[in-house]
Amino acid sequence: MKRANGLIVLLVVLVSFCLSTFVLYTPIPEHLETGFSAVAAAGHIAEIAREPHSVFDRAAHETVRQYLIEQFEGYIGVGSVTEMDYAAADVDPGIDYDVQNLLAVIPGDSPKGILIVAHYDSRGHIGRYGELGHSYGAADDGYGIAVLLEIARLYGERDLANTIYLLATDAEETGLYGARMAAQEDFMDDVEFVINIEARGVDGAAYMFETSGDNAAVIDFYRNAELPVSYSIATAVYAVMPNMTDFTEFTAIGLTGVNFAVLKGLYYYHTPNDEYIHIDLSSIQHYGAQIVPLVEEFVTDPAYVAAGALDSDQDAVFFTIFPNWFVSYTETAGLVMTVVCFALLALFVALQARKKELKPLLVLKSAGLVLAVVALAALAGLLIGSVFAFFGKVPYSLTYTRMEGTDLPTFVILAGCVFDLYLLLKLFVRREQNVAMMLGGILVNLVLALLTGIVLSGASFLFFVPAAVGLVSLYVHAFVKNRVVRHVALGQNILWNMLLIVPLLYSLYLALTVGGLPALLVILVIDASVWLPATRILVTAD
Repeated sequence: MKRANGLIVLLVVLVSFCLSTFVLYTPIPEHLETGFSAVAAAGHIAEIAREPHSVFDRAAHETVRQYLIEQFEGYIGVGSVTEMDYAAADVDPGIDYDVQNLLAVIPGDSPKGILIVAHYDSRGHIGRYGELGHSYGAADDGYGIAVLLEIARLYGERDLANTIYLLATDAEETGLYGARMAAQEDFMDDVEFVINIEARGVDGAAYMFETSGDNAAVIDFYRNAELPVSYSIATAVYAVMPNMTDFTEFTAIGLTGVNFAVLKGLYYYHTPNDEYIHIDLSSIQHYGAQIVPLVEEFVTDPAYVAAGALDSDQDAVFFTIFPNWFVSYTETAGLVMTVVCFALLALFVALQARKKELKPLLVLKSAGLVLAVVALAALAGLLIGSVFAFFGKVPYSLTYTRMEGTDLPTFVILAGCVFDLYLLLKLFVRREQNVAMMLGGILVNLVLALLTGIVLSGASFLFFVPAAVGLVSLYVHAFVKNRVVRHVALGQNILWNMLLIVPLLYSLYLALTVGGLPALLVILVIDASVWLPATRILVTAD
């Protein structure tokens, strides 16, 4: 029986892992006249990315600018395109180049509308370690500019309730100068929502990685996107990091909005490798799949231009659990659910202690053991990340250790961590202690869910979800007699955790690089503290 149970558990883990790889699905590229076409967008990128066109490459920069003027005028008419030129002295005394934005307006019945932003300058100077400059700008920000042109094509002759403002900014790479100057223009008084489009890689899912503050209403609006991919931990952490994009300048003047970027392919970012031959049509299509429905919803409903229509007084907690399955709730709801789970945990422990099937002190000891392993995982991650950086001859940073070829080693390390944790459970935790071990993991997760819910609510789901599904499985296991139902309850614990944690760890790896191993291992250990004991309970079940 134990051997059969072990095979079932292994099958559940493998199936759950395989299903988790579909969470970051990107759509098949399309070539449509009536919908967003990645193929058409790629045609624009081919022209934009012929050569580096930074603010220092004046001839190529002007060629791209003229191409954009021609395309915008062809889609929406000559009178709807405005060249917004700013002399260097008026922008910043420290620069010696003029800043030249382009604004294309698709008018609606109301001048109030949505602003969609991308920058057309490429990276021309060397930045952080590994950023070589002289980029062709195919992804950064050819992807964004191509989306602007596709929206111009799709909506240029439409009758709209609200106006679309398409802004191609200049000098983003050198100081967000184009966005900073645009934010001071009179037309900004009519902008009610902003979508910024960026790229920090060349392929993979297009993440909605940043929002304006107090984003509960914004996230409700974002739910209109198709194949949404976003995690509130990303928006929460990004908000306290020093990174900036054009989006920063628009939120600074009080606008609500969202920011998109692909993350995979850091090796190409800000280097001469960011060229047309490396673009990914599926990623471009994913931008369109998310952004076009948002534009469609906004420009066809007059309610969105009412004052404060997308304002809120609190943040949302949100995550992607499967393609087109996007979960969101307010931070207040998150705190309430966490408190309820604390009560359910206390009740379960009390009931089991009354039946003399559980010692409460053992739960606390198990929680302490989890925290000890978490500390070891953080130290191990720091050591391994530093070793990677040493042999890669790059500076080590928790958020930016830029190295090529670290994907597979990172996966092996994370998988090895899970295997080691399972061995520790098998060797040192007796059969009758598995439930207490699982409860200890749930307790740690709930405490962290409560703390993050108060100080960094976007990260709270990381801990609330494992605790909640773990509690459900334990209640069923303890109080339902049907053996199949009990096994299914424990199995779903594994499934939901895999669907959440695998794509999230991969996404965080893309964002943080291999330097983020301490954070990745800590998150993995905390999550596994709930579902790994569940596998042991399943294996040892009668």
